[in-house]
Amino acid sequence: MRIVSINVNGIRSAWAKGLPQWLARHRADVVCLQEIKAEPAQLPVWLVDVDGYWCYWHGGKGYSGVGLHVSKAFSPERPLFTHPPFDFEHRIVQADLPGATVASIYVPN
Repeated sequence: MRIVSINVNGIRSAWAKGLPQWLARHRADVVCLQEIKAEPAQLPVWLVDVDGYWCYWHGGKGYSGVGLHVSKAFSPERPLFTHPPFDFEHRIVQADLPGATVASIYVPN
């Protein structure tokens, strides 16, 4: 399983600055994104559903936020994505995959 993780410091600007090319270059099975600084309703449709990935976004307006994407080639069935009920700052999302649980966690300094 190939996992990549990146703090994007704002998903919309990171996407415009080449994040799709970075993702294509690394061809990860799991992509963990931190500090997306957007809630799902603020994201364009083409960003919410990244081609070839099961996507889950957990964020709020302009603050924190995480994303977790699992390759459909790696996991043909949509994994169960969850976040703990105490996570009011949108800092954790996890996915239960065959044989492993992975999480995208944003922990600032």
